[in-house]
Amino acid sequence: MPVSVDHAPQKGADKMIWECLKLLFVFLKIGFVGFGGGYAMLSMIMTESRQFSVTVQQFADLTALDMVVPGPIAINAATYVGYLSTGFWGSLSATVGVSLPSFILVTLYMRLAARFRDNRIMDDFLYGVKPAAVGLIAAAAATIASGVLLNPGADLSTLFSDPFGTVSVFLLIIFAATAVCNIRFRINPILLTVLAGVAGAIWLR
Repeated sequence: MPVSVDHAPQKGADKMIWECLKLLFVFLKIGFVGFGGGYAMLSMIMTESRQFSVTVQQFADLTALDMVVPGPIAINAATYVGYLSTGFWGSLSATVGVSLPSFILVTLYMRLAARFRDNRIMDDFLYGVKPAAVGLIAAAAATIASGVLLNPGADLSTLFSDPFGTVSVFLLIIFAATAVCNIRFRINPILLTVLAGVAGAIWLR
């Protein structure tokens, strides 16, 4: 009598390994070309993470958590995306991927810093990268805001025809008040994040 063999567990393991390798490659790429720091990299991470079915709302949750969870946002984002995709091993693969380029590039820079310190081409390159990094930060902020400030089920296409039906007034007030308090009055971002969370818990309960 032939013995049936269940290949489902093996297929599941193969799929997880493939997803982990994919996460490793994607975040290695982001780590190597992610100029401008964590918030500039966030736009790249958001774009690449669409292939792992991560939504804008989930990224909005990440930015909120990042204010109260220690660690650089690029590493937190990689860990978060990896975990949503493939659990613990996915988070480990993505974290290693986004962190490894920094170790490599910083080591190379320390060896070559004296040679490139007065290099005009390198100075001009960095001069051009700076506004691009700011643009990427603005793009990430705009994308996250579009998923945070809208009412459930609303679409940006109705913003001008039905602004109050599209944008949540309560969330818009929190957004504006937080920005003003941080920029004008230099209030600690962590305190603002906690106060906003308390306000949301009271108002939306």
